[in-house]
Amino acid sequence: MKISFKKILSIASIFSIILVSSLTNFAVSQAYAGFISSASVQLGDSRPSQSPVTYTALFTPTASAIGCVNIVFATNPDMTGSVPSGMLSTSAVKVAVSGPGITGANWSLTNTTNGTLTYKTATPDTPSGGVNIATSTITNTSLSIFYAQITTFTTNSCATPVDSSNVMALITLPGVTTQVTVQPTLTFNVANYGSAVNTSGDTNPITTTATAIQFGAVPAGGTAWGSQTLTISTNASHGYTLYVRDSQPLTATDSGTIRDQPGTPTASNSFDASTSQSSFGYTADGNGTTFGSGKWAGLTQTNVVIASRSAAINSDATHTEFKVGISNVQPPGTYSTVISYTATPSY
Repeated sequence: MKISFKKILSIASIFSIILVSSLTNFAVSQAYAGFISSASVQLGDSRPSQSPVTYTALFTPTASAIGCVNIVFATNPDMTGSVPSGMLSTSAVKVAVSGPGITGANWSLTNTTNGTLTYKTATPDTPSGGVNIATSTITNTSLSIFYAQITTFTTNSCATPVDSSNVMALITLPGVTTQVTVQPTLTFNVANYGSAVNTSGDTNPITTTATAIQFGAVPAGGTAWGSQTLTISTNASHGYTLYVRDSQPLTATDSGTIRDQPGTPTASNSFDASTSQSSFGYTADGNGTTFGSGKWAGLTQTNVVIASRSAAINSDATHTEFKVGISNVQPPGTYSTVISYTATPSY
């Protein structure tokens, strides 16, 4: 049988044309598939039916001009079906459109179609990196799983698509309920201070303890003093009030007394002991105290405010100083009383 050489060449040529055409189509398809190399949609709050929620779409396109971006949500992975149940995007508000090559201020949001967020710009941008689009005031779907897809267009008519991202699966989850109980707290410590208080200028203090102020033997016409640090911590939101009182005036076993210094923390006076007049008084300094500088008050048998704070506070220190002066005519004896501090938190 005779076969024409020309015919063989023709068949080979046709095959070559078909092969070249197929390779060309494959190359074009591969090029377009790379327009959006990655995409995601982040939910600011993933709880079902939660509102308002901010959705942030992030995608990385190649350097191609875009004038419109559609972010579409659907119930099915092939992007068919209705808008995800309960989802509401028609109240959505643009937060920001950003990315290299993007002029965010020129982009506007159209939200008239529920389940679709359409962003447009009059002058198309050519992004050179990742694009970030944040949209607020969206109501989440009540579904557990729904889907999203991002499509870019060459102009703001949204008619000529550049590319669509892969379909993204999104999920809503009930919040994890977390609970912690914070107990009310109050700590109160009394300790020796050993320094003059409120610019009293006193020297040579006695050493006090948390439970005792022992003046010891004070000669006629003499004085003695001691000071304490009162440290309070509380988580009470309205702070605390610190009170002081005594059980009685300084009283001897034969019922003799040493008079209390006149005055109160808000109307304090100079210490008034003298050779002709005994006196027992106190002063205080620190945040929330009201004593005049170098001034004194007398203890009473009812609570008197010496300091207060209006907010929760840690390790707040108030200093008190107690001073006794003995006249030349004070009867001998051992005089005593019990001083009580009370810290009351306000919640």
